[in-house]
Amino acid sequence: MTVNMNGRLLRALLVGGFFSLAVSGVLLSSPVRAGGPLFVNGTTPIRWPRTLTQGGALNSQTVDASGTVLYRVDSGPLGTLSNAEATALVDRIFGLYSNIPTSSIRFANAGRILDPDTRQAIDVTSTNFGKISSTVRPTFQNPIVFDSDGSITGGGGVLGFFGPLQIDAVNNFQVEGFVVLNGAFVSRIGRIPFLGVFTHEFGHFAGPLDHSQINGNIAASSSSAVLPPGYSPAQIFDLYTPYTETVYPFIFNAPAGSQLSSFGNSGAFIASLDMDTKNALSNLYPAPGYRAVDPGSPNGAIEGRVVIRTSSGDIPVNGIDVVARRISRGAYPPPPGATAFPNNQVSVDSDGVPLPPPDRDVTDSLAMASSAVTGVEFGSGAYRIDGLQPGNYMVQVVQINPNATGGSGIGPLDVQFPLIVKEQSIGSVAVAAGVVTSGTDFVLAGFSNAALVTVNEREPNEKAAKAQSLMFPAEVLGSGSDADAAKLKIIFPGDAGVGPLHDLYTFTLTAPKTIFVALDPVSGSGDMDLYIFSDAFPGKKIPLTDSSVMAFSASEKASEQIAVQLGPGQYYIGVSIFDGSFNYRLRVVQSQ
Repeated sequence: MTVNMNGRLLRALLVGGFFSLAVSGVLLSSPVRAGGPLFVNGTTPIRWPRTLTQGGALNSQTVDASGTVLYRVDSGPLGTLSNAEATALVDRIFGLYSNIPTSSIRFANAGRILDPDTRQAIDVTSTNFGKISSTVRPTFQNPIVFDSDGSITGGGGVLGFFGPLQIDAVNNFQVEGFVVLNGAFVSRIGRIPFLGVFTHEFGHFAGPLDHSQINGNIAASSSSAVLPPGYSPAQIFDLYTPYTETVYPFIFNAPAGSQLSSFGNSGAFIASLDMDTKNALSNLYPAPGYRAVDPGSPNGAIEGRVVIRTSSGDIPVNGIDVVARRISRGAYPPPPGATAFPNNQVSVDSDGVPLPPPDRDVTDSLAMASSAVTGVEFGSGAYRIDGLQPGNYMVQVVQINPNATGGSGIGPLDVQFPLIVKEQSIGSVAVAAGVVTSGTDFVLAGFSNAALVTVNEREPNEKAAKAQSLMFPAEVLGSGSDADAAKLKIIFPGDAGVGPLHDLYTFTLTAPKTIFVALDPVSGSGDMDLYIFSDAFPGKKIPLTDSSVMAFSASEKASEQIAVQLGPGQYYIGVSIFDGSFNYRLRVVQSQ
C-alpha cells in the first residue's frame, strides 16, 4: 500500500518543515536534519524500492525494473544558468551518488518533467508547481525543479529544499520525492557554491539522507563546537571547510584573513562527497563487503550506547551525535599551522570544483571521520558507525548545533539536546577488518546520579490548576487514552491538526538547570507526545510556535525525549496520548 503525505505523517513533516540548506554568516542571517536515514519507521529506515515502481496519470516510473532510481528535470533556466548548464550539473551530481563503490544504488535521468494533463515537457514555475508536487494526484516523476526566480522557494535564506511526495509506510519505501533549487541565489553565491547546494539537496533525495555535522560545525566556528586551540577563525575555516560534510545544513562565509577566501564560502567544498555522506548512503544500500559483518569485509565498525546514569539504572538517550575519527596516522586536532591543502594551493576539476585535499597524515583525522546519531536504527540510545577502515579511532559525543532543527535538523529530536559538557571523548578505540567493536558507551556528564523517586500519577491533572507537582529526580507511573478528556490542546502549524494534552505535571526551579524528560510506554499501543511549557502558556489552545513552549517531542512513536536548559521559574510537563491507550513511565532528571 502506498500512502501520500497526510494524517500524522503530514503533521510531523509540517512541524519539521522540508529539508533544506540555508545560508548563515554575513551573507544572510536567517537560517532556514547525522549522516544517516532521514525518515525512520520505528527503527526501519525509509529507502527507495529496488524494483519497478510506476503509476499516475503518465504511468511513469520512479524506479525502473533494474532498481535504478529515475529523475526528471525541469525545462526552464535556473537563474543565470541555462537549462543545458543546470541539467549538466544535475547529471554530474547524480553521477557522484551513483559511483560510490561501497553503495549499490544508482540514479538515471529519465528526461523532462511532463505536465500530467498535456504530457508535454514544462518549465515549472510557481503557477504550475502544484501539478507536479501534488500528494493527492502523484505523477511518479521524481521532479528536479529549477525555481529560476525564487518564487517557489519564497523569501529568506533557503537555497533549496527536498520533500517526499509518496511514502509506502507498509514496506518502508520512498516512492517519489522532489528537489527545488532556488535560482535566485546562483549569482549571489556563485555557480560553484551553488553546485554544492545541488549536491547537498540531492543527498536528501538519494538516501533519503539526514543532515550531518562533524567538521562543518567547527569550520563555521560555531559557538556549539569545541574549536581547536591555536587557530584563528580564518585558519579554522581553511583547515576544516574542505572536509565539511556534503549534508551539513548551513553554508557559511570565509572570514577575514582566510587563504581560501577566493571561494567565498563553504558551498564550493560540498560539491564533492565526504566520507560520512558516502558511508551514510552505503549504510542504506550496502554493496557486498561494505559492512563489517559481510564475509571478507575490509571494514570494521564501532557501536555502543549513550546514557544518563542514575542509581536506579541507566536511561538511554536518543538524538546524540557520535563521531569516530581515525587517529592512528595523525593526532586530533591537527597541530596549529596545519592546512587542508599544502600551502593552501587548491586544484580544481574541469567544472571549477575544488578537488578533495590530498591524503596526508596530518589531516587524516578530518578526512577519515564518520558519525551516527543515537536512537535512530539500533534501539534507544544506541548507535553503530560502519564502513570504518582499520586503525585506531577517537570516538566523541559532540553537541549538535542548536540551530539544526526543523528543515535544517540533525537526528530525531525536535529540539537538540543541550549537552552539559559539549564534547566527551574516548581516546583510542581499535577497529579491525570484519570486526564490530562493541561496548563503546558514553555516560553523559553533568547529570545527577541520584535514585529516581517513583510516584503514581494522580488524577485529575488535565489542566494547570490541577497539575501534579513533582520533585526531581522522579519516575511517574501514569496511564491515559486518546478518549480521555483534554482541557488543553496543542495547535500544530498549517493543517497539521491538534494535539490534546491529557496529563500535566508541574515543577519549580530556583536555579538554572538542564532538564531531561523521557516518556516511554509500559504497555499499550499508539502514539504519545511530550511537551514542556513555561507558566505563561495561553488559554486552552496553545500554538506549537508559542513562546511558552520551551521544548517538545512529537514524533510518530510512543517513546519521546526532551532535554532543555531552563532558568528559575515554574514549568509544566505535558503528556499527550495522541492515539491509542497506554500505561506509561515518565522519568525526569536534572543537572547537578
